[in-house]
Amino acid sequence: MNISLKQAQSYILNNQLLSGRSTYRGTEGTQAVIEKLGYIQIDTISVIARAHHHILYTRIPDYRPEYLEALEQKRKVFEYWAHAASYLPMKDFRYSLVFMEKVKAGVGHWRKRDKKWMQYVYDRIKAEGPKMGRDFTKDKTLQYDHAWGGHPVNQALRQLFMEGELMVTGRKGFQKVFDLTENVLPQDIDTRLPSEEDYYKYLILRDLRANGIMKAREFGHLITIPKKSQEKLLAELQESGEISKVQVKGTDGQVYYAIRESLENFKPRRRKKYIKILSPFDNLIIQRKRMIDLFNFNYTLECYVPSAKRKVGYFSLPLLRGTAFVGQIDLKADRKKKVLIVKNLVWQTPLKNKERIIPDLNVALTAFTKFNACNQIEGLDQFL
Repeated sequence: MNISLKQAQSYILNNQLLSGRSTYRGTEGTQAVIEKLGYIQIDTISVIARAHHHILYTRIPDYRPEYLEALEQKRKVFEYWAHAASYLPMKDFRYSLVFMEKVKAGVGHWRKRDKKWMQYVYDRIKAEGPKMGRDFTKDKTLQYDHAWGGHPVNQALRQLFMEGELMVTGRKGFQKVFDLTENVLPQDIDTRLPSEEDYYKYLILRDLRANGIMKAREFGHLITIPKKSQEKLLAELQESGEISKVQVKGTDGQVYYAIRESLENFKPRRRKKYIKILSPFDNLIIQRKRMIDLFNFNYTLECYVPSAKRKVGYFSLPLLRGTAFVGQIDLKADRKKKVLIVKNLVWQTPLKNKERIIPDLNVALTAFTKFNACNQIEGLDQFL
């Protein structure tokens, strides 16, 4: 199957729920978005609204953090590991069991298990109910490994969580509250351990539903799918007619894959162009090389770059308009003063339609200001 680059961009954005004006609303809409995307990354940076809320807001115009909190309390989503800490659909819980088993076996970057502290933490929660790390009495004279995250209670909580013995039952502020998995997991959830082949197939199809078209090396993103297993599954999925190979004009013959029926039935529509302010951790842009190949957008999250080498700013946010990235904006929310501060604004190329794009940016920033619990914007005029 051959498609143009413009068709590819439209299809990707449609699958990412970033095409035109969204119809998702409320708690149910929030659940639908998470299930469609497969996961929403959690991040601690709070220069503006945290990444998980920002990603959802971009797709749900009336989004409020209470929607996500309600879904966690109703056990419709759970916190675990995707390619990073994330909210995942509870209906997909069983596929996390594969990673949990690997952690128990010592595979990956989780470290040596301290069985004594793990048992202590587990027994306390079993006897006394849900707890945060700070609820435990900490012995300041205890010798422990600072390099692995501080107090052994916190290490034990992390390890038990990654092994699936504990789950996050909710949060207080941004602090996790842990409980035994048996107390959190709904009784009707499938807990059968998938085979590795079923797990890899799940990752491939999940990612194609969310991202539209993908190269073989992009599946799973930081979750390694063995080459032979992937080749076998891709061949089987093509033979069954579930997926097709796709070539995108202008990408030097690179091979992509797509869910066949979905792509064949996709009809690009002319839509009004809105500016969307994306999180650095948005599902669309998390694979940077992919953005260069398909959108000619070379993005770097500069909070990880030494200040002297930053080109846009500490927390630069991509600006998407229609199917094109038009620039980046560095923002900071001053919550005490309720002011959203524009620290920098850099256009991708010199503006040709300034009379259209500037009003679109103003609309997007006005809504984004309200979302960040601010009531005014400061610093924008100097960049226009």
